[in-house]
Amino acid sequence: MPRVLRTAIAIVVGYAVMVILITLVQEAWFGGVDYYESSRGELAVAGFFTFLSAVAGGFVAAWIGGRQYLAHGLAVAAGVVVETTVLLSTGGLGGPVWFDLLASLSLVVGILLGAALFARLKSRAKL
Repeated sequence: MPRVLRTAIAIVVGYAVMVILITLVQEAWFGGVDYYESSRGELAVAGFFTFLSAVAGGFVAAWIGGRQYLAHGLAVAAGVVVETTVLLSTGGLGGPVWFDLLASLSLVVGILLGAALFARLKSRAKL
C-alpha cells in the first residue's frame, strides 16, 4: 500500500474512531451532553470518557500509520483544531467559549497521548 494512502487512512480512521466513541458516550450513554443542561457530575464523567475516546483515536491512527506515530496523532489533532475553529467562528458550539476550548484542548491532548502510548508500547515490544 502506498505510504500516502496508508497515512490518509490512518488519519481518517483514527478521527472516525474518536467521533464514534464520543457520540456513543455523549449521546447514547448520556442522552446528550450540554454545558447548561447537564449536571456537573455528568459533565465530569462524560468529559473523562470523551478524553478516553480521543486517546483511542490517537492510538488507532498511530497503529494504522505504521511509523512516525506522533505525526499521525498530530494530523488527527490538527483536524480537531480546524473543526473547533470552524465551529467557534460559525457559532456552532453551544457552551461558553472557555468550556468549548478546554474540551477541544482535552481532545488534542488525548489524541497525542494515544499516539505516544502506541509508540511506547511498540518500542517496548521491540526490546
